[in-house]
Amino acid sequence: MLVLSTRKSRLALWQAEAARAALTLAHPGLEVELLPVSSSGDQDLSTALSRFGRIGIFTVEVDAALLDGRAQVGVHSLKDLTTQLEQGLVLGGVLPRGPVDDALVARDGLTLEELPARARVATSSQRRKAQLLAARPDLRVVEIRGNVESRLAKLDAGEADALLMARAGLERLDLGERITEVLDHERFLPAVSQGIVGLTCRTDDAATQELLRSLPDDGTLARARAERRFLSTLEAGCTAPLAAHATVDGDSLHLEARVLSLDGTRSLSGARAGSTAEPEALGEALARDLLAQGAAEVVAEARS
Repeated sequence: MLVLSTRKSRLALWQAEAARAALTLAHPGLEVELLPVSSSGDQDLSTALSRFGRIGIFTVEVDAALLDGRAQVGVHSLKDLTTQLEQGLVLGGVLPRGPVDDALVARDGLTLEELPARARVATSSQRRKAQLLAARPDLRVVEIRGNVESRLAKLDAGEADALLMARAGLERLDLGERITEVLDHERFLPAVSQGIVGLTCRTDDAATQELLRSLPDDGTLARARAERRFLSTLEAGCTAPLAAHATVDGDSLHLEARVLSLDGTRSLSGARAGSTAEPEALGEALARDLLAQGAAEVVAEARS
């Protein structure tokens, strides 16, 4: 019996079911159960994500079930997972990456360019806020919290004129028809590991690690490792206004990244190519490039 720990939201449960399906397909006869837990990020829906005093608000309780023996695998939206895992845990595997794009959901079916000046666009992401203001400084950004469905309900109730959300989450919940525009990467580079489901396990659990290593990999793991090393080298945390996106072509790995000021007026960017065999080296090298441009100062200002 393999137990998967997961958050309770409908999207989190979709991810857990996808993990269960992948594991049972790779290992016929394997019994897999889900253990839903409540995270502090789900319980506190009033505090802005950027104001939480610690990172990992959506992941700590999920991984605690691994450390205390209630589960063997933690299922995460990888973009929420801390860059430094809890001692005793490892990222054991990933599912194939879904769509990485950001999406606009507007009440009147408008695109980003069609939104009127001073329109209220809601997001809890500092990265989305910064890139939105860089593209449309005339818009007003408002904070919003909650799961996918509750944010859509707040939009419909008139609390905002549009939402910025992950395309993957909407499509995984069969809500893709709500998208009024898929935003281009030129202006809206994705978050680190956006669209990836990550699977954690204990470092001393060799049997579970072997199960996770046997899952098919289409290059997603190398992409995740490059992006996550970029993030950890910058020591920016998961709420800083930065973006990174890796792509795979055969044995080649390409990584582009961006660090922004909160108001979107300053942006540092770069790109590098490397090998899928050394994704961490690529992520670290690109982070060093941006640090040489002054990224540490931009990140520090965003934190203050």
